[in-house]
Amino acid sequence: MGPNLRVRMDPEDVLQEVAIEAVNCWKTLADEQNAGAWLVTLARRKVARILRDQLGVAARDPRREHAIKTDLPVADRKSGPVTHADRKDRLELLEQAMERLSEDHREVILLMRIEGLSAKEVGERMGRSENAIHLLLSRALKRLAQELKL
Repeated sequence: MGPNLRVRMDPEDVLQEVAIEAVNCWKTLADEQNAGAWLVTLARRKVARILRDQLGVAARDPRREHAIKTDLPVADRKSGPVTHADRKDRLELLEQAMERLSEDHREVILLMRIEGLSAKEVGERMGRSENAIHLLLSRALKRLAQELKL
């Protein structure tokens, strides 16, 4: 099995799984004289599956992955009529919830989250300190979550 796999799995567990698979598949064995080789093949396949599933995925380095560029249209979860209708419904719910907020709460959310202004810039516009803006935003988002029943 090798040291990398032994850290993750006990060899006896692997043998037990191979034995279960062998009992379940015994009728597929053509000649019982080849049972030893057949069991070795089952064990090798089992170890290969475990290596692929356990170590192969864990060994991936996401920093080395990159998107594949293609000219082909790719379907995604961001398109389609159902997604569009769901997005529209959510936007309507958000709009209604925003209307129920106070003017200050609505303004601080729009300026900081939608327009992307800094707390300092929003503070200058609203005539408040940077710390007061952070506190106001926190309260506004909490209130919005209550309105949306999140």
